[in-house]
Amino acid sequence: MEKENKIAELLNILKNDYFTGFVRISYDLGGIKRIEKNEEILKKSIL
Repeated sequence: MEKENKIAELLNILKNDYFTGFVRISYDLGGIKRIEKNEEILKKSIL
């Protein structure tokens, strides 16, 4: 249950920081196997 709480906390932090990507969570029979975070960098032009 501790890992799930940490994942929920991570998702809340990413949401508040305007995360522009995705999080992939791989499950195994024994629980969470791996967590991948991929972020797309958005370029903002200054006019």
